[in-house]
Amino acid sequence: MLDGEILEPFRCTGCGECCRWTGSVLLNNGDISRLAAHLAISEQAFIDDHTRLAPSRIQLALLDQKNGSCSFLDSDRCSIYEARPEQCRTFPYAWNVSEGCPPLDALLADKTD
Repeated sequence: MLDGEILEPFRCTGCGECCRWTGSVLLNNGDISRLAAHLAISEQAFIDDHTRLAPSRIQLALLDQKNGSCSFLDSDRCSIYEARPEQCRTFPYAWNVSEGCPPLDALLADKTD
């Protein structure tokens, strides 16, 4: 995880770069309930239409678009931002991010200068 001193001034610019990274957006039960309610569909419909089994085979993950980005990324914006999964809500605070997020890259570059 990144140092709190670096993260204190972090402000998301909404560029959508983190939504294009390869990997899995893992879901917990609260995420599924919140996202289903946000989309006004049943939890089972949400699971059937918007999730896949994660590589760990022990939980669900959001589907990806053909290019690998999150299925809910629309241009550079998250179409479910208000109800986004916990994994997305904790970015970058609970993540190990070394590069690829423009505002975070700028903060890390400032620290090394």
